[in-house]
Amino acid sequence: MSGLNESQRIIADTTEGMIVADAGPGTGKTHTVVSRCVNIIRKPDFGPKDLIMLTFTRNAATEMKDRVQAEITRMASDKEIGRGEYEKMSSIVKQMYIGTFDSFCLAVVKQSPYAVSKFFGFDEELNRGADIVQSETLNRAYFSRFLNRFLEERGQEFGDLAALAAKMPYDVYALVNRLMARGILPYRRSVTGKLPWFGGNNGKDLIGDTKALRAMMDGFKEVNADKAKKLKGHPTLNGVSPNLKDITPKMKDEAALDDRSALLDLIHEIYMEYLRRCVIDGHLTFNVVATFAFLVLYGDKQARETFGTRYLIVDEFQDTNSMQLMISLMILKEPNLCVVGDWKQGIYGFRFVSIENITRFEERVRELKEFLNDDAVRITFPIGEIKQLPLKENYRSSQLIIDRAYESLLIPGTSAEPMDLDGLRSRITPIVAKNEALDDHTDFECVKCGDKDSEIDEVLRRIVNYVSSDRYTIVSGDSARPPRFGDIAVLCRSVKDCRLVYQACLDHKIPAFLQGELEIMSTREGKLLLAWLKYISNDRDMWGIVPILADMGYSAEEIDRLRYYRDGNKDHPVLRRLREYKGQLRAKRRRVTELISGIFAFYGLENNITQAITSALSSAHRDSLATISNLIRIIEDDIDCGARYDVDGLPLKNAVTVQTLHKSKGLEYPIVIIPRVDSNSFPNTRGETGGFRFNDTIGIRCTKEIVHFGNEKEIAESWKTAVAVGSLVKDYSEERRLLFVGISRAKQYVTLIASKGSPFFTHYAESGVQDAGTGEVPVYALPEEDVVDRPVLEPIQGRRKNIPVHGIMHLDRNGYSAGEDSDEVNRKGMQYGTDVHKLADMLVRGGRVTETDFENYPQLRAAKGIIDGLRGNGAVLTSEIECSLPLNDLNATLRGVIDLIAEFPDRIEIHDWKTDSEPAFRSEYEIQLSVYAHVLAHVKDKPVECHIDWLTIGDTYVFGPVPMEEISKRAAEYLDMHRASRLYNDGDDDLLP
Repeated sequence: MSGLNESQRIIADTTEGMIVADAGPGTGKTHTVVSRCVNIIRKPDFGPKDLIMLTFTRNAATEMKDRVQAEITRMASDKEIGRGEYEKMSSIVKQMYIGTFDSFCLAVVKQSPYAVSKFFGFDEELNRGADIVQSETLNRAYFSRFLNRFLEERGQEFGDLAALAAKMPYDVYALVNRLMARGILPYRRSVTGKLPWFGGNNGKDLIGDTKALRAMMDGFKEVNADKAKKLKGHPTLNGVSPNLKDITPKMKDEAALDDRSALLDLIHEIYMEYLRRCVIDGHLTFNVVATFAFLVLYGDKQARETFGTRYLIVDEFQDTNSMQLMISLMILKEPNLCVVGDWKQGIYGFRFVSIENITRFEERVRELKEFLNDDAVRITFPIGEIKQLPLKENYRSSQLIIDRAYESLLIPGTSAEPMDLDGLRSRITPIVAKNEALDDHTDFECVKCGDKDSEIDEVLRRIVNYVSSDRYTIVSGDSARPPRFGDIAVLCRSVKDCRLVYQACLDHKIPAFLQGELEIMSTREGKLLLAWLKYISNDRDMWGIVPILADMGYSAEEIDRLRYYRDGNKDHPVLRRLREYKGQLRAKRRRVTELISGIFAFYGLENNITQAITSALSSAHRDSLATISNLIRIIEDDIDCGARYDVDGLPLKNAVTVQTLHKSKGLEYPIVIIPRVDSNSFPNTRGETGGFRFNDTIGIRCTKEIVHFGNEKEIAESWKTAVAVGSLVKDYSEERRLLFVGISRAKQYVTLIASKGSPFFTHYAESGVQDAGTGEVPVYALPEEDVVDRPVLEPIQGRRKNIPVHGIMHLDRNGYSAGEDSDEVNRKGMQYGTDVHKLADMLVRGGRVTETDFENYPQLRAAKGIIDGLRGNGAVLTSEIECSLPLNDLNATLRGVIDLIAEFPDRIEIHDWKTDSEPAFRSEYEIQLSVYAHVLAHVKDKPVECHIDWLTIGDTYVFGPVPMEEISKRAAEYLDMHRASRLYNDGDDDLLP
């Protein structure tokens, strides 16, 4: 293969067997994997399904596939392969699966969703249309709502523990995810008759290693000062502070052997019901979809055959968890697994990955084969010899930078941390810098500041020093030049420090862009949105308008007067304007994106923050049944827990990059500055903070407990958990790996900055330390030749217009109106119709609908009869599906939600539930369903039949869709009406104040 060194060639040529490719930073991993892939494809008996390549991002997967094809093209161009072989290999690449682990798991789940329900004993079955919800904030909000419902219905079964779970929903969610990542799942006792846990040594790991824990307690010194202060008044301890002197052997026994059966029962039932709810709602997170894919492969031999492959390559293997490793083994037909990664860059422990998958690969593979083959043969091949093949040559950095990066792996986090240095050194494969031109232009600096506040100023001084002094040279290929701002990355341990650095750069006219995550709901934009949503949703909420008026510049006294409408303030022009706009926004309350955009349009706000907020909240509710209260709860939850979202600033061609160390993984920069290498900051000494904990030693524990004082109760710290956790020795290995990642991003220059230096800083400072600059940092005068004009965006002309399907319907006769956001007209109110739709949706998806529901909503029985009849005739049913019909001649799109789609082999039926008391608006409903019919006819290429199901009347009207000409005519009338009334804004259908 072209341009491979010896260590790369060994990996590329070793196509058979189990291989662990240790790919350190800058060692040409992708080129090596691509070459190995091409070697496998060239085998004479190879087919498109014989190789699967899995990675963790879509960009990485796309790049890998493109580079495989590029290498094949190069080989043909260089006459290494003939025309016939080129065409054959290119055809194979197009058909091969090179993609993300998550998308692969989703495909497995959609193939056999019944296997999931079979494993757990669920009556319900996952809808094949289910998709992954990628926002972790939205997933946490979903879990919080689920947990609230669960505890309302069953909380009394678990006593005080239910109250603790209710107080810490996100911690329960984190615990459930940790268990999923470990492959520990709940069994339904009554169905299986087995132990209630699958995996985790039949659930025994959930208790922990009590013998080892008790031994650790004999070396226990004391709980940290803050924890001891909280525990001192604990009734169980009678005011005794838990330290080495006061904790007796009996108390240590009690803490180590604490009976947590009730806690495990609670977690088991929450876990089981959460997974059932995910099945019913089609709600898939990354962990849930991996769990379900594992269960499909575990329980369905046919699925293992369908998705089986002869060769498997998994990239970034240090970022996998136990579940993903088991999936990898079950899809292999032959023992040809190549895992590529770098344990030294395993920095995502908070995502519950198992770095042991790569550090103990052979042991883990043999253990998991035995586990998976316990009751049936799922792994059919012998493991055989496992080869450890490292890449040994670095093409990115100078030897100085490489050596200093590797030193980080051997630095204790504290003076008390025990470290097996010999064991660590034996696992580290030294790599050699091959770009010798860098060795004359490289440096590693440590800068000591007087206090923490001055560190940010020193970052600015160092940035300016790099670009304005003549001490530094950037080597690029055969050329050399002075550094530019775009060569520099400032990598911080925390998001907060990133924002401080970024803002300081802006204040001092240093070009920079922030790449990372922000608490977008805590910004002005987020808080204004929250205020408007409260103002819209509740006329009796006297506080919703307060932040709106405050943002307009009104004083507290003026706001107080206006808020209570005293002294004739009801006719105040500002209040009148707000009330009028509130009315316009209410018409959008079921269309989330339009509602949010309308609120931001009031202020003329359109920026990265508003786009991130709109995207996050819009994806929270993909159907039209979203409510404003849902949005309010999500925003408030995000503010409370400091939820962060990706908000990437616009990269400039010559600007400093500011990002977190975690975000920098996989990137490279000529110059890296790492500030805040301070005690307690880096390494982070705080440790885990969740209220529910789990690891192999302490098992599952809760940090809180309910304490009874006579008839009173209060939540207190659990002294048993405090002693158990306090006896563990803090492991800083992931912090060391994070420092390794940060330093190894640099090609030539690294600067560490600290005030109260941590052990990480003091280690490097032993080789020399510089004093920070003094005095105020001046505003930087950017030389004219370095000025980078930000791009000027042309005004957006003729943006595509979104029209709600209800907007082209005429539902305003007989003295009552459905409004733009209603599907039907009934005299019981819009909420009644909405409830019927929700319950009908649950009937289709296998949700729980009670006899009380049928009594409260008589129309539901008619809907059930229709659903059962369609299923009996062999229809595949899907419900509440969003659809869009483009009207290109109008530069517009009609949008709506289809109640029910019944697909037969030869046709499609659209069913729309109507609770109207009389069929007064049949012709308008024909327009509505015709929009849906034209969409499905195009997508499915089958004839479509429309059914209006009059649930109250007990009748169904069947018709064919009206022509597109009539729909376009209605849409044009809608647009003309909005333009004429000046309620149209710059090509969108947002209403203006």
